[in-house]
Amino acid sequence: MTAEVAYLSQGKLFFKRGDEPAQELESQFGQTVQDRILQIKRRNSWKEQNTMANFFPPEILREIERQAENPPPIAITSLCQGQANELFYALAVGDVGGIFKLNRATQREDRLFHSNDFQVYHLDLSPDGQQIACTTVYRTGVANIALMSVDGIRPRDVTEGDSVDLAPRWVEGQGRAIVFQSAGLGRDRNGLPVEQAPFTIERLDFERQTLDMLVEDPKCDLLGPQLLADGTLYYISRPYQLRQRPMGILPLLKDIVLAPVRLIYAIFQWLNFFTRRYTGKPMTIAGMPANAEAKRLVEVWGSLIDPDKAFQANRRFGDVDAPSLVPRTWQLMRKVGTAPPTAIAESVLAFDVQPDGTVVYTNGSGVYLLAPGAVPRRLFVGDLLEQVHFLH
Repeated sequence: MTAEVAYLSQGKLFFKRGDEPAQELESQFGQTVQDRILQIKRRNSWKEQNTMANFFPPEILREIERQAENPPPIAITSLCQGQANELFYALAVGDVGGIFKLNRATQREDRLFHSNDFQVYHLDLSPDGQQIACTTVYRTGVANIALMSVDGIRPRDVTEGDSVDLAPRWVEGQGRAIVFQSAGLGRDRNGLPVEQAPFTIERLDFERQTLDMLVEDPKCDLLGPQLLADGTLYYISRPYQLRQRPMGILPLLKDIVLAPVRLIYAIFQWLNFFTRRYTGKPMTIAGMPANAEAKRLVEVWGSLIDPDKAFQANRRFGDVDAPSLVPRTWQLMRKVGTAPPTAIAESVLAFDVQPDGTVVYTNGSGVYLLAPGAVPRRLFVGDLLEQVHFLH
């Protein structure tokens, strides 16, 4: 069997079948929004320069002016298989995000919904093909599970609270139910999120109106659950880490001494953050080392990873030709009934599973096929892979 898969790499969507070359999807809507934002930036750039003239040196002002000519990147953040030749995907251009439907036979792209109120991730189509489950992420740090009709009505949140609810997947053959990962948020006195609990796996049954916890582990984050009709549960387990490190006297003194330096550095990184977000390129200031300009970080399930360091550290094990972006402790787990879960693969960043238990997964640079009772077989090698899905 020749498996056809779709995968995301650095915000771009590709299709791959067997040994055929990968085909990239180019969104016409994304290009239109990109051009519109660039025109607005050009019209308003002189206002920003006048406002910042009293606060920043000429080198940074010239860089801001140069960056006004760079369009914001088009990033596809999620996809799911539709019916027949249809494919649904979420797209973001700057602060504007939306959900789209693609007819692969005609290459027609239809916009179902778009907004700048929140971003949309983790799409999954219901078994009856009528609703899309997704994640809605807000500027407050809260993320909810939402449902949207395939007719294109605005997503409606079905979970709420001070939590991060991500990655909903419909359950085949068990009525109208989804599984997802959930973690509570801890905030400081100013209301800013400072800590996050370990991700657990929840099951939301719409017909029974029940919410049940399926799996939890205080030492691990449990990510991307998928529950088959026979009750077999698949998910990624990674070691849980506190977002904040405990503060001792020596680190405190060090922070006080370095406070002025860090303030200047923070201002630059603040500018650099918005530059990267809206142009896809870092700021380049005269005298700044070239290797710092090229520095790239990848966000994987909420963790920022330096690919160069990760590939170097993980080259000691696994596939030499496709070094892993995540360590061996990121394991793909399978849980059958009430039996303890078992690890079936290591260094797993994302995966998808078919009804018969066949799994396709990626470690960030290689894509592998794992059939029941077999060993993983590498399908192909890519660059900074973020998601992978079966197509049928």
